[in-house]
Amino acid sequence: MRVAAVDMGATSVRVAVVELEAEAPRLEIVHRWQHGPETRPDGSVRWRWAELLENVRLGLDRALETGHIDSIGIDGWAIDYGLLDEHGRLLSDPHSYRSPRTDGWRTVARSLGEAELYRRTGVQLMPINTTFPLAAHDRSELDRAARLLMLPELVAYELTGAAVGERSNAGTTWLLDVGTDTWADDLAEAIGVSSAILPAVEPAGRLLGEHRGVPVHLVAAHDTACAVAASPLRPADRGFLSAGTWFLVGVERPAADTSEIARAANFSNEPGAVGGYRFLKNVPGFWLLERCAAEWGDTTARELLNLPGAGDQVGNIFDVREDRFLAPERMADEVRDAAGLAADAPRDAVVASIVRSIAAGVASVVHELRSIQPLTELAIVGGAAFIGGLLIEGDAGTAIAIGGLVMGLIGLYLWLK
Repeated sequence: MRVAAVDMGATSVRVAVVELEAEAPRLEIVHRWQHGPETRPDGSVRWRWAELLENVRLGLDRALETGHIDSIGIDGWAIDYGLLDEHGRLLSDPHSYRSPRTDGWRTVARSLGEAELYRRTGVQLMPINTTFPLAAHDRSELDRAARLLMLPELVAYELTGAAVGERSNAGTTWLLDVGTDTWADDLAEAIGVSSAILPAVEPAGRLLGEHRGVPVHLVAAHDTACAVAASPLRPADRGFLSAGTWFLVGVERPAADTSEIARAANFSNEPGAVGGYRFLKNVPGFWLLERCAAEWGDTTARELLNLPGAGDQVGNIFDVREDRFLAPERMADEVRDAAGLAADAPRDAVVASIVRSIAAGVASVVHELRSIQPLTELAIVGGAAFIGGLLIEGDAGTAIAIGGLVMGLIGLYLWLK
């Protein structure tokens, strides 16, 4: 069986052809498009949606040129959404979760009741949760909306005309009741969103329609759900680290944990691709490097990791989870300030501080996770999985890193703790 996989990342969109019946599944990337949100003249931060769709279609055209395709599936980043009018037309380009329009998110969270929200939804408290962009959305446009779709499902709608919500993606919004797997209508109404515009939530597997004669199936629309589902997560004490723009650290569980201990530690319960939940926490990852690379203009994040001195132990550690790194005007300057570096500190010092700080943030979450349940191994998945694997051994948290700059530093910090 040959399938076409559309993987929408927040910095690149990839279309791949996968041979599922090969002895070891073979994957060929037939199209990749680098992209990112842009700031419009009105100050809004949005995705270039027409270009994104054009590149998805181009990638699928190239996939079909390689031979027969049995199915198409689409996953992508969570949080962001699009609004359709009564005629099924997109009202405007979707906003990015990195928009400053959510600056008042803490006030919204307090008004809804943080403890009650966690009990109902089981989702980590973060300024990017879909609830906060929706609370800040232009009321006149929201009033004209007939349907809300998360972005991977919006792409599927553009290809097939089927407007549905998928469980793993819906579960990241702060609007899905973790006990019933249905929308929490009262929470939606509390932020001024009519529950009538929320799509039916369905598990992965349904046939949505066809694109150029090829069946399009609803897969786990959240990219992390897909990555974790494809990883070797047995036995039960093996966790995962999904590495990319964000680093997500967690374990799979059969049921959600909405206890006060879990809430205090700010862990999220994200629905799995085929049932169960991913009990995890988000740590900002290579987004910091990607933004520095974009600002410097003559390099890439991967090239920055290979800078002489990038792996030095002299980089100053800062907390990458601070809100200031969500969408700063100048990332390199923000890092220099947070790390206590001189204003003219060279690139290798900035990169070393970022790498060490990501690693320290991940190691901290691993320790928090281990205080809640046993954890002996991490399986590395996601877009940056090329950087290696990590095995945690012993009660003291000694670690052996298998290749990779960030993974090696994570191992060091676990050992030091």
